[in-house]
Amino acid sequence: MRRLRHPLLQLLACVGAWIFIAPALHLLPWAALQGLLAGLCAVALRLPGWQRLAHGLFMPAVALASLAGVAPGWYLAALLLTLALGRNALVERVPLYRSAAAVAERLAERLAGGVSLLEAGCGDGRLALQLTLRRPDLRMRALENALGSWLLARLRWWRAGRPVRLAFACRNFWSEDWGGYDAIYVFLSPEPMPRVWSKFVAEGRADSLLISNTFSVPGIEPDECIPLDGPLQKELLIWHHPNGPR
Repeated sequence: MRRLRHPLLQLLACVGAWIFIAPALHLLPWAALQGLLAGLCAVALRLPGWQRLAHGLFMPAVALASLAGVAPGWYLAALLLTLALGRNALVERVPLYRSAAAVAERLAERLAGGVSLLEAGCGDGRLALQLTLRRPDLRMRALENALGSWLLARLRWWRAGRPVRLAFACRNFWSEDWGGYDAIYVFLSPEPMPRVWSKFVAEGRADSLLISNTFSVPGIEPDECIPLDGPLQKELLIWHHPNGPR
């Protein structure tokens, strides 16, 4: 049911606006009212700010595009590009975030020599490459299952000289065995963090680390916090494996 709440919210707003304005006669006024109702519904459901904005602007944007006479092929291209880069936002509610340069600096300072690091959801690969340049002794694997983002990461890797201790793979990190790594880094969203913790506890090595950019695990206090001093990326949260030494 949670997966259907966004289309149902839009449908409810469409019906509500149709009661007052006929879209066939007055498309733009109807779309504006629909956007207002959708935004208010998103506020009532306490959705995140970016989702409120998306609901409020979705139908007005569709109405404006329909009146602009844009060729249908452009809509298809935009849809394919969106899926290629941001399918995880739709499937797993994880937007495409890009880690700040400060994250690579802090990780380079914190990680021990020669450790193996998994970046679970690497986006366009910039963090993995930045960290590899700072710490060429690390063994890194960066996973991304959005095809467009993975292709960008591979292009960056190729242009950086194809560092041999960094490997990019296009697959879902949920299917990866986390027991093969000394540390796992994630920058996802609040939604999957309980599942991330469960997988870390079940599969992680006894002496391994879970490192999350900004997003916490509900009910589990981190063992370390490293400030990032950014407006959105505020700190690195680090947990030692529950079965390991403290």
